Amino acid sequence: MRKKANLYILRVLAQRVIGILLFLFGAGWALSVRSMTYFAMYLVFAVVAMALVHSASPETLAARGRIATNSPVWDKVILGLYWILAYFAIYLIAGLEASAAPSSAGWIFGVGIALQVLAFLLSLWAVRVNPFLESTSRVQKDRCQSVCSCGPYSTIRHPTYAAILIWCVGVSMVFETKYTAITALVIAVITVIRTALEDRMLIKDLLGYEDYAKQVRFRLIPYIW
Repeated sequence: MRKKANLYILRVLAQRVIGILLFLFGAGWALSVRSMTYFAMYLVFAVVAMALVHSASPETLAARGRIATNSPVWDKVILGLYWILAYFAIYLIAGLEASAAPSSAGWIFGVGIALQVLAFLLSLWAVRVNPFLESTSRVQKDRCQSVCSCGPYSTIRHPTYAAILIWCVGVSMVFETKYTAITALVIAVITVIRTALEDRMLIKDLLGYEDYAKQVRFRLIPYIW
């Protein structure tokens, strides 16, 4: 189990490094203060999250590292598209647009960094309290899945997807370029679609989820949806 967890950690760190290299390639191997700040946080967040979750529940990391699962076809398509856009494409685009970004790190950049921290803390909280939080969308009958209603799940039903939406806004403010923001918007739309499809699947197939959905009414954004 720990071996699978360690392999997942290595995969996550490799994704981060490749994303940084793609940005550098697009930017002509130059880093500004804003990009250095963001990518330093990007790596530190990954290391801290992996260390904390590994110490508490290596089984969760091992489960998240599964690639071949019985998740629906729609999830495989959406997850693949999200993976390409969020880990690689957006950073290549940000690098190609780096010369168009503001030279100084103003208040917009500061708010963007704050949103990155918020997204990290929310996603970490969700992973720490929900042992069934795999990377793919499926009903985990093989793991005797039950409904998680503690922590952030007591307020919204999909806190990790909410964290992605916060990240999308934050990353747009960090880089402050047109096509980076458009790519982030596409990622956000994909995330909302995945949330709706996964929620429908869980209501239909996961015992107790329909009652949970009646108690916790909002999927992503409190008092909105």
